Amino acid sequence: MFENDKNEIYECDQKYCSIIEKFLTICLPVTTTPNVSVGRIRTECCGNPIISLKRPDNCHKDMNDCHCKFTIVQKMKVEIPIDFSADTHIDDLFVDCELKPDCRECDCN
Repeated sequence: MFENDKNEIYECDQKYCSIIEKFLTICLPVTTTPNVSVGRIRTECCGNPIISLKRPDNCHKDMNDCHCKFTIVQKMKVEIPIDFSADTHIDDLFVDCELKPDCRECDCN
């Protein structure tokens, strides 16, 4: 008998039968590698720009430094094509039969 094994003998129909249990460890190595690919990024203006003559908050209304300050606001659309995938490789299946000898002596007289 080995560790984790079971062997039961019982009487059935005037003879002896046995039930044997064996524990196995099944191993299936799997390797998955993710991939991300970014395509060509495109941008596009949506409508005309808006020009704001609003003076920045940190300026006094009567201040004149010989410059004209304004803000341009432009709405844009950005398209970023992204391809997500994964490569998966399945290695060979193997079984560990857990054949570890039982250290007890067996006297089969």
